[in-house]
Amino acid sequence: MTAPVPLIHRPIQSLQELGDHLQLALGIELSTIPPYLCALYSISDPASEASRLIRGVVIEEMLHMMQVANLMNAIGRIPSLEGKYVPSYPSNLLGHAAGGPFVQLQPLSPALARTVFMRIEKPEPSPDAPAEDEPYDTIGQFYKAIELGFVTCVDKLGEKGVFGQDTGFQRDDTYIGPGGGQLHIVHDLDTVTAAIMEIVQQGEGALIQQPPVPYEEPYGGYDHYGERSDGTYGPIIGTPWELSHYRRFQRIAEGEVSLPPIYPMQANPSDTDLDGDFRRLSHLFDNCYTLVLAALGEAFGTTTAPRPFFQTAFPVMRAALPALATLLMRTPLSPAADPELGPTAGPAFVYRPLPVADIAAITAHSPPSSAAPAPATPPTCWTATATTASRPDGRTPRSG
Repeated sequence: MTAPVPLIHRPIQSLQELGDHLQLALGIELSTIPPYLCALYSISDPASEASRLIRGVVIEEMLHMMQVANLMNAIGRIPSLEGKYVPSYPSNLLGHAAGGPFVQLQPLSPALARTVFMRIEKPEPSPDAPAEDEPYDTIGQFYKAIELGFVTCVDKLGEKGVFGQDTGFQRDDTYIGPGGGQLHIVHDLDTVTAAIMEIVQQGEGALIQQPPVPYEEPYGGYDHYGERSDGTYGPIIGTPWELSHYRRFQRIAEGEVSLPPIYPMQANPSDTDLDGDFRRLSHLFDNCYTLVLAALGEAFGTTTAPRPFFQTAFPVMRAALPALATLLMRTPLSPAADPELGPTAGPAFVYRPLPVADIAAITAHSPPSSAAPAPATPPTCWTATATTASRPDGRTPRSG
């Protein structure tokens, strides 16, 4: 049995240590996205409540990565999404105490939401919970250590000594849809606090929240369709109070949100289970995923942003990744297997470092497998296909 790791907070004392902690925070945020996306892609009905809940979490995790990148650029540290900073699966959550949640690529289930996703988004135990270095117990406490690190560095070096090395690569013009939050340009301790609060209050270890007091902004500024208070589904005026990530996954774990049919994907897919066209299809997904990371890295560390985001990362995430993932999840690992029962293949999210031009060329000349035809129309949402996917035999997946 693994012995608990003692949680000893070692205060951040230098800009180098602060940058190292921020790079780890960027890795933590990135490491949550593939398992969340895998669970999302396994949902056969992209219009379902479960799909909408997870899609919103993924959008906000993207914002958190961008916000951490701004914090890094503010102190002259270029964010990296290469090599050791890119997670592989299965693995423990980066920097977490006693190994932390064992993060795997799995189809959505109440058990996955409860034992993995809710543990990742675990709330701080109280408002007075102490800051925690690596290892940490909650992500919110780790961000407290980062915020205190900024305070310590400013006390030692002054604001000019900390923020005077700004790379000029911060962005606040990368809009990823309603509900994603707001990007902050960081230039002093007040904007550091605002940036970290944006991350934490959306669910990274946020305190278990209560609905706002009447007249304290219980609604946002856009209308949407959703489940209404009388149990029906339809138009809702304004946006209801935003649930934390923890609470969204809790709704799935406790059955408050019913699950539509789920693709029977094998946990932790690998290309070693595939041959021929199917293996090439898996590599094509990996190439597209790697292209997204390369484009995000460029967006975080060049003045050409947000062009790499909107011209490469966003279109690939919007159209290519969900379509390819669906094709894989409709592919039985054994030719004789019943695709309704599985197990089926799935996206492995393997980082395959190549020059961006080479990845683009491979992607452009790699047609999807003819054994699993692509949807007739492209996806209309970057995290889900436009219609409920059906298998080549016309059957729909079994209910989860």
